[in-house]
Amino acid sequence: MDKNKKRKIIDKKSIHDFVYTTSLAFTMQTVVATIVMFISSSSTASEQSRISSIYETPGFLSKSTLLQFFIVAVLTGVIRHIFMSDLILKIKSIALRITLMFVFEAIMLAVVVWRFNWFHSVRIGHWIGFVIGALPCLVIGFIMAYKSECKENAEMNEALRRKQQEDK
Repeated sequence: MDKNKKRKIIDKKSIHDFVYTTSLAFTMQTVVATIVMFISSSSTASEQSRISSIYETPGFLSKSTLLQFFIVAVLTGVIRHIFMSDLILKIKSIALRITLMFVFEAIMLAVVVWRFNWFHSVRIGHWIGFVIGALPCLVIGFIMAYKSECKENAEMNEALRRKQQEDK
């Protein structure tokens, strides 16, 4: 009974963490790309307002670009979930998990960009949006994982101290 209860709590936390990570990555990618493209589109937007030209020009922040950002954000969330969940990987070292997560994030980004030819007309805003959008998501994921690891260690140490005091 206790194991089933514990597993349900972990699953809810994992789902919440996955949704949080994915949302953060998508938001960061979109905001950063919008700001960069807003700044870089001033020469192409002489006849129109800047914002409308960004969203209407195919090379800029179109619906397909937002879909790309969303797909990469979901993949970022999946990678983070795989490497930070104890249910999937049984790696003890948090540093090894973080290193592997960075490597897989870079590989995923390169494969997605190369394979699907999303950047047929490469804009610096796309790259900055992807990189800056994905990295803070991972860094915050690392901080969350480190804090939860420290909390678990503190709880285990406290339980060990209590057990030692009871034995005396």
